Amino acid sequence: MGKGTIKTKAMTMAVAMSMVAGLCPSTVFAASGSEVAADGTYTKTAHVTRIESEDSDDEWNEYDVEVSLTVKDGKFEDITVTPGEGYDSGNSSYFNKAYDKQKGIKTLLKGQAATEDVVNSWKTKKTETDTDAVSGATRTAMAVKAAALEAIQSAPVASTVTVDTSALEAAISKAEGLSKDAYTEASWTAMQEKLTAAKEALTAKESQEAVNTAADTLTKAIDALVQKTPDAQKEVYVLMNIPYADFYKADGVTGADTVSSATKQKTRASLAAGSYHVNSDGSDITGVTFPVKISDASVLGKYTQVTDESEVTITTNIKGKENTVTYKGQDALFESASYSYYILSATPSYYKEATVNADGTFNFSEVKGEASKVKPLSNATTEFKTSSNYGDYQLNIDGLPTSINTVYGVVISTKEGSNYGLRHVENIWKLKEQEQKLAWSTGFVTESHGNKLDSKDYAAMMGQTINKVTYYTNDGIYEIQMDQKVAKKFDGEVSVADISTKSDTTSVVVSGLPSDFEEEYKVDGIDEDAYSVEIKTEGKTTTRTIKFKKALTKGRYTVTLSDMSGTYVPISTTFNAYTETMPVKYNEDNKEPAIVKNDNVNEEEFQTYLKNINSVTVNGKEYVASGKKAVKLIKEDGKLDLEQNVFKDAKAGDAFTVTIAANGYQAYTFTYKVAGENREYSYVYVGMNWSEYWANEGVYAAGNAEASGVTDSRNEYDKGAFDTVTRATANHGLHRGSFQCTAVIKDTDGNQYNLSYWDKNGKAVMTDGSIYTRTTNAEKKAVFTAEDGSSFIQADYKVTGIKYVPVKVKTADLSALKEKYVVVENGGTLIGGFSENQLKSYTAIADVTANTNGLKTAEKQEDGSFAFSERTTGSYSGLKDTQLTVASDITPNVRETKDVGSFGEFIRVDLNGNYGGLGSAMQAVEWTYYGDDASYTTPVRKFGTKFAADNWMHKSMGIQLGLTDSLRCQLPEGTDGTGYWKLTVYGLGYADYSYSFQIGTENLAAPKTATKEDIKALQDKIDKASALKESDYTKDSWDKMMSELEESKELLAQENPLQSAVKEQTLHMTEAIDALVKADKYVLMNIPYAEFYKAETTNNDIAVDAFTSATKNKTRTTGLAGGSYHENADGSKIDGITYAVKVDPSVDLSKYKEVKDSDSVEITVTNRGKTSTTTLTGKDTLFENASYAYYPLTEEPANYKEVSADENGKLVFGEVKGKEAEALTGVKAELLTKSSYGDYQLNLDGLPEDKITASNVNAVVVKTTDGTAYGMRHLENIWRGNELAWSTGFTREVHGCPTSSEHYKTMMGKTIDSIEYYTTNGVYTMDIADIYVPVKSETTKVEVADADITAGKTTINVQLPDEFEPEYSVDGLDVSVEGNVLSFKAVTESRAAASVKPGKYTLTIKDKKNKYADVVTTFTLTTKDMPAAYDAENKKLVEAEGFDTDALKAYLGNITSVNVNGKDYAASGRGSVVIINKDGTIKTDADPFKDAVAGTEFQITVASTGYTTPLTFTYKIAETPAPAEVDTTALEAAIAEADNLKEADYTAESWSVYQAALQSARTALEAKESQDAVDQALAALNAAKDALVKAEEEPVTINTASLEKAIADAKALKEADYTADSWKALQSALSDAQKALEAKESQEAVDNATNSLNKAIKALVKKNSSSVKKTDGTTNKSKTSGSDSVKTGDPASVFGWLGLAVSSLGAGMGGFAWKRRKRK
Repeated sequence: MGKGTIKTKAMTMAVAMSMVAGLCPSTVFAASGSEVAADGTYTKTAHVTRIESEDSDDEWNEYDVEVSLTVKDGKFEDITVTPGEGYDSGNSSYFNKAYDKQKGIKTLLKGQAATEDVVNSWKTKKTETDTDAVSGATRTAMAVKAAALEAIQSAPVASTVTVDTSALEAAISKAEGLSKDAYTEASWTAMQEKLTAAKEALTAKESQEAVNTAADTLTKAIDALVQKTPDAQKEVYVLMNIPYADFYKADGVTGADTVSSATKQKTRASLAAGSYHVNSDGSDITGVTFPVKISDASVLGKYTQVTDESEVTITTNIKGKENTVTYKGQDALFESASYSYYILSATPSYYKEATVNADGTFNFSEVKGEASKVKPLSNATTEFKTSSNYGDYQLNIDGLPTSINTVYGVVISTKEGSNYGLRHVENIWKLKEQEQKLAWSTGFVTESHGNKLDSKDYAAMMGQTINKVTYYTNDGIYEIQMDQKVAKKFDGEVSVADISTKSDTTSVVVSGLPSDFEEEYKVDGIDEDAYSVEIKTEGKTTTRTIKFKKALTKGRYTVTLSDMSGTYVPISTTFNAYTETMPVKYNEDNKEPAIVKNDNVNEEEFQTYLKNINSVTVNGKEYVASGKKAVKLIKEDGKLDLEQNVFKDAKAGDAFTVTIAANGYQAYTFTYKVAGENREYSYVYVGMNWSEYWANEGVYAAGNAEASGVTDSRNEYDKGAFDTVTRATANHGLHRGSFQCTAVIKDTDGNQYNLSYWDKNGKAVMTDGSIYTRTTNAEKKAVFTAEDGSSFIQADYKVTGIKYVPVKVKTADLSALKEKYVVVENGGTLIGGFSENQLKSYTAIADVTANTNGLKTAEKQEDGSFAFSERTTGSYSGLKDTQLTVASDITPNVRETKDVGSFGEFIRVDLNGNYGGLGSAMQAVEWTYYGDDASYTTPVRKFGTKFAADNWMHKSMGIQLGLTDSLRCQLPEGTDGTGYWKLTVYGLGYADYSYSFQIGTENLAAPKTATKEDIKALQDKIDKASALKESDYTKDSWDKMMSELEESKELLAQENPLQSAVKEQTLHMTEAIDALVKADKYVLMNIPYAEFYKAETTNNDIAVDAFTSATKNKTRTTGLAGGSYHENADGSKIDGITYAVKVDPSVDLSKYKEVKDSDSVEITVTNRGKTSTTTLTGKDTLFENASYAYYPLTEEPANYKEVSADENGKLVFGEVKGKEAEALTGVKAELLTKSSYGDYQLNLDGLPEDKITASNVNAVVVKTTDGTAYGMRHLENIWRGNELAWSTGFTREVHGCPTSSEHYKTMMGKTIDSIEYYTTNGVYTMDIADIYVPVKSETTKVEVADADITAGKTTINVQLPDEFEPEYSVDGLDVSVEGNVLSFKAVTESRAAASVKPGKYTLTIKDKKNKYADVVTTFTLTTKDMPAAYDAENKKLVEAEGFDTDALKAYLGNITSVNVNGKDYAASGRGSVVIINKDGTIKTDADPFKDAVAGTEFQITVASTGYTTPLTFTYKIAETPAPAEVDTTALEAAIAEADNLKEADYTAESWSVYQAALQSARTALEAKESQDAVDQALAALNAAKDALVKAEEEPVTINTASLEKAIADAKALKEADYTADSWKALQSALSDAQKALEAKESQEAVDNATNSLNKAIKALVKKNSSSVKKTDGTTNKSKTSGSDSVKTGDPASVFGWLGLAVSSLGAGMGGFAWKRRKRK
């Protein structure tokens, strides 16, 4: 409900009430005051209003509340409060407290008289005059009260009046509780009379007025009681002001100091209730006001007594509200001396007992009395915080009893036996809504709201465990049990760099961590599995990187660094993830400056940006945009609020750098210049010498450019005034002067080169743009070589002055100024320095304005020269869109005598800490001497300085500032430099940095010659540095060390060098050596499988074993085991992986074998009967080498592992790093649970051959959805690149090689979702469709007995896991299982009966739940029948009598072996010999018959699976008859005619007969045995032809799958890989194949084309094949790797040949044409 609605309803109610009033008798009025309302329900609404200036500490929304008062019998029977519009769950806590909690309106008023006075008596604050900050609960209560008052005021007065006697009853009760002994007899008697009258009035209840009068009279009598004097009684109870230390002493608290306050208001307000203060200015809280028992009242004589007549008036001003309170009687103790007291008239229920020490001081006991018993508070809740606005730790306690309204003291106790007493305001914060905050400092937060915090008494609590909190209150003693560890705080910091949302990493910088801190990071708002933190230590440097696994949403994130042990407090920071889109731009309107919507950005994004602004920085000062103390410089429409103080007094031409920070966006900076700039003046940067700069700065010797011929301790001429600084060499870090100084290099021929700056590569860039490389010649002279090869030798190096001084000059004089000086106008580029540790180079755009800091005014003189005024202090940086920087976290160090004088200075101050920015910007330093003036008010003398002569910055040892005894620095007479000083650093773009300090004699230089020990220490460092190898370190760190080395040698070459100089240089030399950075070293290394995979196989602690091989050739064949290595030359195992490694400096490579380019190894292998020898050289010899053998690499590899040594020297390999893994798409995976190579096989289709090959795979990791990874090994697991197989314990041996299964067992039951390949080409990852790995079980067992085909059933023995739900199937059979019986019958496609064919069958048992892998076994169905007979005449097997062609074909297809004269020949598989062709004919040229002579007989026995009756016959070599003329012309013609017929034109039956006759005809034509045989064959062929039956309506499907695959394989090949002749043959076969595919004339034609194309593919010859040795002495132009050899049982190879065989069989049997029945 909106406010307008509320107003409308109120008006409506008012009108309605006026109408009701008009209808009612005039005697009825609204209830007011003590008048009781009539029975009924009265409802009103009010609005809970938020006042931002007062409620900024609390987060809540405005809303409405509706209050209904139900009156019955003159009392509130019920009170309901209902939240309305604007209410949300965030308001619930406040709402409930105002409604029905301990102090809620319903809780306190229900059942009381229904009067306006009763409603008014409900307090929304502790006191209605309370000026302390209110909370959302208070605002709610105030609105509820307003609505309740309006409701009760709308109710009519009850017809019968109820007299409210509550006030009278309370007065009577108070009087009866007083003790007669405490008061004078007269006052007591008078009070008793009024008490009797009051009781009578209570009984009578004549009227409200009579009752009220009696109550007032009795109250006045009580107030008039007069206390007896102390000496009139011996024992007395008093309220006493007890100092904190005395109060807490009995609790075992050691020390509890007075609270000192800088904000002197809260100490004197209700915030400090229960305490007292002595000083009326509110500067302290001294202790506790508490009841005390005094055994002898006479001891009170020397202390201040507070009586009922005492009073003190205190005026406070809190949050702009002035409030005056008069404290009377005992309350006056609030501002009174320690031990002041007020005598109590009655014995208090709790008190401390005071005893008097011998010295007269008090000693206070623990709390005693009726209420001294500790009451446990089990319902209170606690919240412990390690960050607070009030200290280092904060303890929030909620649920304190409503009876508590004053807290006197709180004691925190720990398990370790310590007790800590808390003090008001600093430790005990105001009790609000039965909640209280306790806070304390342990030394890290030292100030809160301007008040210094006392930490010494609480520091020991860190590391202890709080076990209870004891409260001393007006309602007695309460105790809250706790178990809270107080983690230790430490001086540590963490920062995280802001990043783009496109970035996937950000850096973390940590400082000050305790040595035993166990780092653990958490990023709020991001799932923990969506990022990782990498902590990497190299030498003394540790880097931390957060890696994000998915893109961040723009916004600000909090990073918390915790100690995993919980010993230390977490520290946190935030970083901004920003979009690179900038939604705003500056409108460049200096009259109405604003940020406006940027181009190509929508309005919503623009508004989002404006809402997300969290701060605006103007000229170096930050203003928060929201919350407490917010200053909104950017209005809601994007305009700058020029009424704000920062802009109010701006003058025309003033500039303001404005930087806007908005969460989720990059900082945006622009420059606003106040319009109306006076064009009379121009603003520029001018390069000027030292004398010109200091001339008007009021320093000693200002404008004096006199030189001195006297050298200092370094033999340098630095003792002049403001002359040029000259150096003979550039070894002394003078390049650092190029940050802000002008320099001139003079060569040996007298030429001068004006230096602009030195770049990051150490090259000198001259003002004309030419670039020179600096080296050192044999004479240690600096040589500068230009890019064109010309060079010069440096004679000296002059630092002449400051190159960028902001100057105001009349525009009319600008041209003249430019003629005499180097001038950079606004918009020009400023550049200087180069990055060196903290020192950073800079490039900026000139933007000098009237309010630029350090601005001088140039005035043209009569002679045409210019004079420059004293610099002015401004608020602008003078750099375009750059904030005026304020130096922070600088650590000054006033050096002691032993450290002063090394450069000729007599006083020295170093600036350390965060000095880099100030050092890079430093232009000049001014020293002000105040002598003995400790107030730093009246300077005695000021001194200017010069870079190199006085001012310096070191790359890692800070800014080094000194004052040299010189013409520019002479102390006043009668002074020696001791006293008070202030130095001020002036820097480009910086606010002036000042530091005040005192110099004593212990800080003045006392020149002393270096001792032998000093010189030896430096010489030792020189020797150490000289022994180092340049190649071991990075160029940058080596060059820096060499610069220090040269300086060190020069220093020791001097006669009698100063001790301070030698000691300083020793430090520099030590630091330079320590700062050397080891150059990254990369090697190829042999890494055992277990150690390679340890970092890659997450969630898998089982090590990956070496591969042990029984076949000892493949392990040593590079084409099969490429990427691996083996130690043993016999090939008995593969030990691991050869991979690139980045070597940590902790690794001593000398322990391991280094492989050199000159190394070689010769490997001879025999695969499939072919023996080849390969010679490997250089790095390739790692293939057969020791573990950890390595080959140094000259370049950083794309991918690598990092290796370091642990504390025992063992090598530890990290995860693969470098180039990001390339994601491969389109890869399909197929999982087999039956494989020749293990328990599971994963075939990958679609791997790019240009990336992944059989010989370039180093490693493969298979990953599952639960985050587990499995490492694969060569040969056993990785085969030909795209086939992976592994055992989980069921297949224990493959081809004689034992398998390793422990690492892979847990994969069962998981789901594979990705695979990662590590190859010599790079790392590839592929997300595949999820594949479940079904479980195999040790308990699984299945056996099926062989049976006769006519039996219809057989015995089955099955043992499966309990959860396995079996489903049985056999290809070619319908089966069912009942118990131990497997029933079977033939599968038919029609209703016609079919018989079961003999042969081997495969039973598959599937798990219906798909949890378990298929269980597979085979069995044989047999027959005694013999469907074949031998036809001796035609030398072939034919149908036996009573059997058809199908029966014969089945028999021939099942032949497994043929025995010839007692020797078995396998019919298929490896080493098979064909004796009987597929058509049943004897292969007369088979090996057993090759050399047989005519008439030789062979006894042949055929074995065929499923046929128990063997077929035995005699094959006889035919006698060769005398040659006779046999005419075959007709037969040849008939065969030719047959070849032109098409199978598709005829029925299958007739075509089959015709093909048989055709085959016989061809046999007869080939044999030409006799004319009769030829004629018979011709007759049979013609008869079969005549019997052919047309099949016009029968469509024939030709199986072209094999042909299509062969064509695809051929097209995928590349001509460039093969010889021209072999490629030409392939293209011819490919063309024929494509024609055959298009024609589809017959299955035979298709099969022939397939065979021809496959042969052509196989016959391809690779280009540049190397020659290898063969045992038969011939030369084979195949690969030396032996990659054409085939693994035992190689599926691809076997299946390839099997495909050809099937195709041939298809052709011989009439193909695979599936035909419909002929239509009738």
